[in-house]
Amino acid sequence: MAIKDKINPEDFVIQVKPMLNPSGRWTGEVDVSVISSTDNPLIDEDYYGVLEFCRMICASIPLMEKDEDLRAKAMDFLRKEDEAYDKKDKPKIVDTYDNVIVVSFDKEDKKC
Repeated sequence: MAIKDKINPEDFVIQVKPMLNPSGRWTGEVDVSVISSTDNPLIDEDYYGVLEFCRMICASIPLMEKDEDLRAKAMDFLRKEDEAYDKKDKPKIVDTYDNVIVVSFDKEDKKC
């Protein structure tokens, strides 16, 4: 399924396009754009409210580039979120055969 098939008319998409050097490697630069559909059904007030929110998200990139404390806070936040996710109960694989994987969401299931 193509990305465009997953986007609804009311969606706003923040596109991050990495700049590449002649050998195809990322230069460290990005072009950030907010994309929305011309068929977006939101009324103007809501549309511009969501657009402003997206612009604030995009503004965080140059802000983090200039403000080392903000960048450190963002990294710390992400690390804590990752740790919290890693500690969540995840399904356990209890059996595999052919191309089938059987999982259990039962906390008492000891098989792994």
